Amino acid sequence: MTLRRFFVLEGIDGSGTTTQLSLVGKKLIQLGHSVQTSCEPTQGPVGALIRQVLSGKARLGQNALAHLFAADREEHVNGSGGIRECLAKGMIALSDRYLFSSLAYQTISEDPALPFSINAPFPLPEALFFLDIDPDISLDRIRGRGELEVFENRPFQMEVARRYRCVLGLFGETGTKIYSIDARMEPEAIANEIIDKLIPLLG
Repeated sequence: MTLRRFFVLEGIDGSGTTTQLSLVGKKLIQLGHSVQTSCEPTQGPVGALIRQVLSGKARLGQNALAHLFAADREEHVNGSGGIRECLAKGMIALSDRYLFSSLAYQTISEDPALPFSINAPFPLPEALFFLDIDPDISLDRIRGRGELEVFENRPFQMEVARRYRCVLGLFGETGTKIYSIDARMEPEAIANEIIDKLIPLLG
């Protein structure tokens, strides 16, 4: 199932998804649209635990972490104030990361069948904007902001970038529109390109 007016930003670490969530959200509001922005991991209790693991402050097996991401996503989509509720009110739902991140990241260190099976029930967005960037550039950005998370190293991010392309290829004929955006551009230029592609989808 594809949810209309649900849009997702994806990319490797340091690609700028968080920056674009803010910029694109503000531009949509300026254009007169009602928007709910969100992210994964969420700000909820499950998301908080995931962030502890990603920062290295808590330890958890990869299979358990995959299930935690799915539990967090369940709340994100179907919980109170979640994506479905937002769309039912006629709003636009814009998320920084979604199940595509799980399929790109979690298939590296565990059985690929698990992330695919536990994420299969979730609905797909109307469009996905993939912020495409060389891992060397993105890692330079990350180092400039301080402490690295457990996945933020060059070999891992190179593999994530490769797997993202495989994952996006798998979803090319699902009904979700997939746009690749050059994330080397200035943030404002990236946001404008996303807006140019997103607005026609709103009808």
